[in-house]
Amino acid sequence: MADLATGEALDNYKGLLIQYCQERGLRQPTYTETQHGPADSPQWQVTVSYGDSVYETPAPIPGSKRFAHQVAAQQVLDEINSRRESFLAGGTVDTTRAPISEPVLDTPSPLEVPISLVSSALTIANERLTTSQPARYRTLTDAEFSQKLSKLTLEIVRSLLERAEVDKITFQ
Repeated sequence: MADLATGEALDNYKGLLIQYCQERGLRQPTYTETQHGPADSPQWQVTVSYGDSVYETPAPIPGSKRFAHQVAAQQVLDEINSRRESFLAGGTVDTTRAPISEPVLDTPSPLEVPISLVSSALTIANERLTTSQPARYRTLTDAEFSQKLSKLTLEIVRSLLERAEVDKITFQ
């Protein structure tokens, strides 16, 4: 995380963004900046171009140009992670920069489905969660992973049940 108070980046976010792009065959990130404020206390509005995407920091970042690049890269990685989480939760990819919030769900009625359907959905959910985020980037605790796994499994089961109802398929 970048520390705005000291003007130091605690991780190499530019390096992590480069690695993200390399692993996906995307064009390397490039940074352009516009200086705001006086030369003795500059602030930088940074634009990051990577792959086919362009990201601009929402506000100028105080400090050195190097630090501003690190903060911008961190913001890009946070946005990518938010999109990934939304996608894994079954939502659509949100292209706005507003924080993605968890949907508020009504208390669902109990489902009666064959265990084989739940087992298959669990396998699919586990595969989606483990392959979407390489192990070296995984920051989830076991409890967080279990929570995401159960949520995604239920969403897959519900989606299958809705589709089965539309196609008039019954389970035995």
